[in-house]
Amino acid sequence: MPTPKPRLLTGDRPTGRLHLGHYVGSLANRVRLQHEYESFFIIADLHTLTTKPEPQYIKDIPLYIREIVLDYLAVGIEPSVSTIFVQSAIPETYQLNLLFEMLVTVPRLERMPTLKDMARDANMDTMPFGLLGYPVLQAVDILLPRAQVVPVGRDNQSHVELAREMARRFNNLYSEVFPEPEPIIGDVPLLVGTDGQNKMSKSLGNAIFLSDDAETVREKVSGMYTDPKRLRATDPGTVEGNPVFIYHDAFNPDRAEVGELKERYRAGKVGDVEVKAKLAQALNNFLEPLRERRAYFLAHPTIPQDVLASGILRMQTEAKQTMKLVREVTGLSYSLELFTDEVDLFGEYD
Repeated sequence: MPTPKPRLLTGDRPTGRLHLGHYVGSLANRVRLQHEYESFFIIADLHTLTTKPEPQYIKDIPLYIREIVLDYLAVGIEPSVSTIFVQSAIPETYQLNLLFEMLVTVPRLERMPTLKDMARDANMDTMPFGLLGYPVLQAVDILLPRAQVVPVGRDNQSHVELAREMARRFNNLYSEVFPEPEPIIGDVPLLVGTDGQNKMSKSLGNAIFLSDDAETVREKVSGMYTDPKRLRATDPGTVEGNPVFIYHDAFNPDRAEVGELKERYRAGKVGDVEVKAKLAQALNNFLEPLRERRAYFLAHPTIPQDVLASGILRMQTEAKQTMKLVREVTGLSYSLELFTDEVDLFGEYD
C-alpha cells in the first residue's frame, strides 16, 4: 500500500482578483507542490470579515470567490490532485474556532507582529476582537484538515508558529489529535508594483492581474516606474532595483534578450519604450495560456462549479472526522447525545 502524502494547506482571502505578485509569491509554488503533497486550497472568506465586515464588501465576496477559482484553474491547480474549498461552507470551522479561542491568551495574540499592520492597512483606529483572533482562525484553517505543512512567506511565519503552539496545547491538554504543522518558507521576494514604490497590491492600484487582457497589460507596462534619474534614452540607466527589469527577470524566458537589454540600458543605448514593449510582449506570452484556460472554464461554467462543490464536500468530510475526534477526546461529545437514550441528563447522579 503506498505511503500517504503529507497534507498541505494554503489559500487566499477573496478580496479581489489574483495578480502577478500572487503568482510569483505563491501560485507557482502551489502548482509544483500539489504533486508532492495532498493539497488543500482554502478560499478564506471569513478572514475577509475581520477587516471588511460592511455589507458593501460582503456582497462582492461571491464574485471574488468565482474569480479565485478561475485563477486557480487557469494557472494549473488540478482538481484531480487538489481540494479547493470555501472556508465559510465548513460548519466545523466555527466550532473548532470557539474551542481554540479558549486555548490562547490575549497577550499572546497581541504579540503577533502582523496584526497591527493589518489594522493600519484597514484604517482601523482600534483593533476589533475578530481581527485579534485572526491568527486563531488561521490555526483552525490549518488544523481542521490536520495539515502537516503550510507554504508561507517569512512575514507570516509567526501564524504557523501559533498553530503549532495550539496543536501542542490541545494535544497536551486532551489527547493527540493534531500534527504540529511545519512551515515551507518561500525565498521568493515580493514583486514590486507597477508604481515601483510598494509591493504589488490590488488595493493600491499597482497590480497586473492574471485575468488582464493583452491591451490592458501593455497600458500598465507603458506607465511603469523606471529609473527616475534617467531623463533621455541616451543617459546611462540603472538596472538594479528597476521594476521593469525585475519583471523581465521574473517573466521573460529569453535570457539572452534580457541580458542584452540590460547591457544597452546601462550604456544609454536603449530607451524605456523599447524595454517596456519587450516586457509587455513577454508578459502577454506568459499570460496567454492562462487566458485561454480561463476562457474555456468561462465557456463551461459547470466545470468550476463542480470543482468547488466537490472540494467543499471533501473538506466537509475531513472536518467532520476531525471534530468527531475532538469531541471524543475533550468530552464534548455529550452535546450530540443529549437528545438520545444514551444520556439520562435528569436521572440520578452518583
